[in-house]
Amino acid sequence: MKTVGQQILSYVSGTIVEKRPSAVSGELEVWYQNGKYVLHSPDANYSFDTLHRVFQKAFKKLQVKKRNPKTVLILGFGAGSVATILCDELRLTPNITGVELDPEVISLARKYFDLDKHRNLTLHIADAADFVRSCSARFDLVVSDVFVDKQIPIHMLTTAYAKHLLQLTAAEGLGMMNIISETKEQHHQLDLIHKALKQSGFNLKSLRVSPINSIIYWTA
Repeated sequence: MKTVGQQILSYVSGTIVEKRPSAVSGELEVWYQNGKYVLHSPDANYSFDTLHRVFQKAFKKLQVKKRNPKTVLILGFGAGSVATILCDELRLTPNITGVELDPEVISLARKYFDLDKHRNLTLHIADAADFVRSCSARFDLVVSDVFVDKQIPIHMLTTAYAKHLLQLTAAEGLGMMNIISETKEQHHQLDLIHKALKQSGFNLKSLRVSPINSIIYWTA
């Protein structure tokens, strides 16, 4: 439990409450800032800060609450930002399948972010590309938010990965992929993903949700 003084300090600058090494993500940091816990990698927010706002904006713009998805796939589950928006903020009750490669992220999510409150969550510690290749289910909402720090792993920038995302999107469903386009390399990544998705013939659009984040989204 945070004291009143610690809470006030968190609004000013934030405080680090735990650092943890990770073979996947480098050093992970849990901060207490603006009255809540957030999870950071060395150069990026993983959950409950800027990333949280990215998906709040995207879900509002794309009318996810009105769509009321019953089945959701979250690739790059992190500490649970997307699940929290869906269940706690939008008051939806989907069955959620979460995929997260980094077990340290899940451990921290259980310790600080009340992960186990999501009763309709099935969580897989796995590589997202491997998961989508072997998964045969289809989902009303597919969210790909797979990063190591600020980089999308190279095997997620392939036509094969893009096609699997589309195949997992149910009829009349919605899919989306978070992209950071801050550097020249990341702009190149964005072009690769656009090309890969467009080749599959889905209705594809892009939504700018922050100075550096774009959401590529498609409807089946």
